[in-house]
Amino acid sequence: MDPPRPFLSACDPALGWAFGCSRTGASHIRSSRPCEDAFAVWSGSSGAIPCIAIAIADGHGDPRHDQSRTGSALAVQAAVDELIGFHRMHMHTIPRHILRSEFRADFPRRVTRRWRDYVQVDVGQREITLSPAGNAGNNGYTRYGSTLIAALIVGDTILIGQIGDGDVVLVRPDGTVECPIPCDTQLMGMETQSLSSRDAHLLWRTATLDRGAGGFLIAATDGVSDSFDGSEGPEFLKFVKSLVDRVNEFGIESVAWSMKGWLDRYSELASGDDMTLVFVSINPVEGEDKPQPGQNGTGEDDVLSTEGW
Repeated sequence: MDPPRPFLSACDPALGWAFGCSRTGASHIRSSRPCEDAFAVWSGSSGAIPCIAIAIADGHGDPRHDQSRTGSALAVQAAVDELIGFHRMHMHTIPRHILRSEFRADFPRRVTRRWRDYVQVDVGQREITLSPAGNAGNNGYTRYGSTLIAALIVGDTILIGQIGDGDVVLVRPDGTVECPIPCDTQLMGMETQSLSSRDAHLLWRTATLDRGAGGFLIAATDGVSDSFDGSEGPEFLKFVKSLVDRVNEFGIESVAWSMKGWLDRYSELASGDDMTLVFVSINPVEGEDKPQPGQNGTGEDDVLSTEGW
């Protein structure tokens, strides 16, 4: 498995501009451990209907999950592949409630199954031995355990799915902050749900939002919010809004270029964990408000790598 690319971007002129950044945590660097986060961003169209797909994943990293670096990379690949497939399958589904209900009912099952198929292929190619099934909490995929957050921006809708920890925040143009998927209050301490959990397809949480006036969608692994005061804490949300303020003042390209240094500093001074953040500037639906500043991409179809700017 190739090392994760630290920076990617994608855009569609009708929908918006997305970039992602992943950094190895300070504690991982000190202990010579690799980054176990992964992310993907993609833009394209099917039947002349554009979409933007994003995904972030956080491999669990402890000794029981010793292949989680690969597990997280396979997770974002599975997520984007399924989001693209979902878009192609439902691109002509006009009623919004049908699109949303199909996502809630179908996506968790399909992406979990696809991830497990990808794990099985990796097992065969690398001759990895999966731990035996039969024990509580162990279904044979434990070594690859990872969280996953995925989102699709298409038409007038934003579709979001999540299993495990991490954060998704939407900041509207008027400054309103929405946390569409609240924290899982059933978990204690450092516990998290996982793609490797038993019945993982039942552990997903989903949300659907109106694209409406657009805004800024930020998805991040828990290493970011843990450097502040945790998910939905006031300091973390203050950080999120500060990113939006910087985009409005300096442009999205400037913020994207600075993200590596910011995440490295937060990891060094605070959590020490790997950090991954995906930022999507979402245009308003035509006839709503004016487009957000800083969106001057080229409309490339598929992922555009900007590593080495």
